[in-house]
Amino acid sequence: MCQLQRLGFLITILQISFINGQRLPYIACPGIFRYLGHQNEYIGHLKLILDSNSVENEVRIEMSQPGRRRPPTAGLLNFLEDEDSLSYNLRNNEPINYRIDFPTRGVVPKLTRVMLNGDIVCDAEELPPPSIRLSLSRTLRTTTPLAAVPQRPDRPLWSRDPPRNFSRDYDEQELPQRTRPQQPPPPPRNIGVYEEQELPQGNRPLQTPPPPRQQPQPQWRPEPENSVRPAVPLVPPVQSFPFQTIGQLNGICGREKTIQTPFIHGGNEVERGQLPWMTALFEQVGKEYNFLCGATLISARTVISAAHCFRFGSRNLPAERTTVSLGRNSLDLFGPGYTSGVSRLLLHEQYNPNVYTDADLALLQLTDRPVFDDYIKPICLWNENYLLDLPSGYKSYVAGWGEDEKGNRNTRLAKMTDTDIITHSECRGNLSAENARFITSHTICASNALASGPCSGDSGGGLMLQEQDIWMLRGVVSAGQRMINRCNLTLPVIYTDVAKHMEWLLKSMWF
Repeated sequence: MCQLQRLGFLITILQISFINGQRLPYIACPGIFRYLGHQNEYIGHLKLILDSNSVENEVRIEMSQPGRRRPPTAGLLNFLEDEDSLSYNLRNNEPINYRIDFPTRGVVPKLTRVMLNGDIVCDAEELPPPSIRLSLSRTLRTTTPLAAVPQRPDRPLWSRDPPRNFSRDYDEQELPQRTRPQQPPPPPRNIGVYEEQELPQGNRPLQTPPPPRQQPQPQWRPEPENSVRPAVPLVPPVQSFPFQTIGQLNGICGREKTIQTPFIHGGNEVERGQLPWMTALFEQVGKEYNFLCGATLISARTVISAAHCFRFGSRNLPAERTTVSLGRNSLDLFGPGYTSGVSRLLLHEQYNPNVYTDADLALLQLTDRPVFDDYIKPICLWNENYLLDLPSGYKSYVAGWGEDEKGNRNTRLAKMTDTDIITHSECRGNLSAENARFITSHTICASNALASGPCSGDSGGGLMLQEQDIWMLRGVVSAGQRMINRCNLTLPVIYTDVAKHMEWLLKSMWF
């Protein structure tokens, strides 16, 4: 346990529940693989002893899935441990744990082959036709020799002799635990939140979305308590290392790349690396990718946006048709930057399309984990060291690719403007009674004297504060006023106040 404490492991015990009543495929190698289930779904758990003398250990698996229709992806193969635990287990000849997420809901494929560094560890026959073959791989790379590290005396090593990856049964041993700038810009003209239709009396969300299927948080039952080590959390699927908590992110979040020319004339275009947490969301329609909404990176695995981008009216956009663009100041997905799919979409449980601004928040879990650099970095989140109730005139900033003052539906490069916080009473005084109902205790209003601010296409983007050269996310663009063919930025814009939802955010985000 002292060793675990030195490694800084975070112990989380989650409930594991096994599903009854469904016939599972035959398991040819029960010593290294099993099915685990929750909420009537299954995942696979694979554990293997890797080669501590090898710089790279590649694990490749093949599965046989019934049916003729090939899924969009083959699924996911991820590590269950963090970096420290992976390193420790590798050099101590202890098993590395993998989680396998199957690609098709309700369909459990059969594991037919496991290969380690080209060697077959497990082999089984494929399912009879009609069936399809799925392949996944994951490589663990090390940069230092590990074989010379002393072994832990209090744990017996698994045999290194063939069949080296067949271990004691699962019920005899538990899984190992897994273990936050620059000078403010001068105000631009008009950046680009709202659909072409008008809101009642002028108020309408930036996009029009309906209910995606809620993805329940898995509930797991802990393994038996008589084992040597506590159970590993199986969800979320892979924690990002080395940033596993908000506290660890504080040393890197909210800091911009050094910009030689902060803003072009007029102060409206954003240079690449200037707001490295700025994110664009795209909807995949066939082979096309259509710009959807703005968003903000808040951790290595989490992007925050507006719930109405996904569910509003007849709109119901699922996670699998959403693509995330990071590290770019343009909407060009082929330019320098990072693109990821979305493995999970979580809408705030209090989101109500009828008064959507109150909890207009959506979290997206990235399928892939970006590396933080000058161009990709999370923004800091509000904490108790900062003001909760912002006074009128408090300076804030908003950026996006949305409609501009010339009527262009999107701008090629992102634009940014400052905007002043106004009180709820000031905000209500500038809006009709119908639109004033969108102002709640969980919203913030802001306005710009030069009629500059977010417009159609900027939904989901961040309302940002600059606190002692550190950028902090305070709100999410939710609703604004619109005239017949353009945004009416002489009236306030309404943002969902992220600071009023911190408890939900911190318990729901992924690292």
